[in-house]
Amino acid sequence: MTEAPVLSIITPLYNREWCIADCIASIGLAGHAAELIIADDGSKDQSVARARAAAEALGITDQVIIHSQANAGPGAARNRAAALASGRWLVCLDSDDLWLPWTLPTLITALQNAPEMAKLGFAQGRNFASVAELAALTPAAPDIHIEPSFVAATRRHRAMRFGACNAMIRRDEFDRLGGFPADLRCSEDSDLFLRVEGQTLVIAAPVLVALRRAGHDSLTGNVGQVLAGVDWLLRHDEGNRYAGSADDRRSFMASAAAYGIRVAFAGGHPRQAYRRYLASMGRLADAHTRGHLLRLPLTPLLHLIKPTVHPFRLTPPPGTQPRG
Repeated sequence: MTEAPVLSIITPLYNREWCIADCIASIGLAGHAAELIIADDGSKDQSVARARAAAEALGITDQVIIHSQANAGPGAARNRAAALASGRWLVCLDSDDLWLPWTLPTLITALQNAPEMAKLGFAQGRNFASVAELAALTPAAPDIHIEPSFVAATRRHRAMRFGACNAMIRRDEFDRLGGFPADLRCSEDSDLFLRVEGQTLVIAAPVLVALRRAGHDSLTGNVGQVLAGVDWLLRHDEGNRYAGSADDRRSFMASAAAYGIRVAFAGGHPRQAYRRYLASMGRLADAHTRGHLLRLPLTPLLHLIKPTVHPFRLTPPPGTQPRG
């Protein structure tokens, strides 16, 4: 690739030998002004070998960098990938997710035309369990919105996913903020996005990222890490670390508090959930989350009615450590 890349795709990799080749192939990198930076985070399987083989088979070794490091978590891995990148935009892609044939050209055009004040962006995603579910997805003219901040975007596009799995950020803004907090294993993406000072670009359609449903070794299944991340966000919000209007930030943090309570219930820590509920009642009074004031404490009962909507366990699954 002789042309400077418009974007650099950064992908943390950890024990994903079963899917990394499919992830790389789905990008369609050949012939585009883009590069892929993979930071292997101490995999113990054949993830790196599979990634190298995939790049060679696709003829894109000149557009792919693979770096290996000791296990330090997804934030540290993304930071290392970003340090090796040369694109004007950093676009995140998780190693178990997939892009669609129109994703890369759509992103390149959207980011080339993004207003200078847009520092952050998110692409529409769709959950899937089987690749066959993606056959019905089709390209369309991009539906692009520019919001004044990250928290404003999350409030106005509640059907969107806002995570590192579908995010993009200007390289200079990423560097200014120092990247993801490497000492966090969960919510490190939200912390970075909340610190961005500038507009947020939202590509509401078409679907650009196929998000594999939670499972396997997903960090979101680790209750302790999830709750530690929620606590980090709530604590740092009190220190005025984050950007956006006070009203939008208050709404975001209310949703974060409610999420932590639901995770505690679902993970088998009801005592922890009720403690968090009592401590968060003031936050949950936000206009957009006050319904949680009634529903959350009734989770054990609601679980009997709609178990998939209101997950609940009385004790943690076997083999897991209770959170203190």
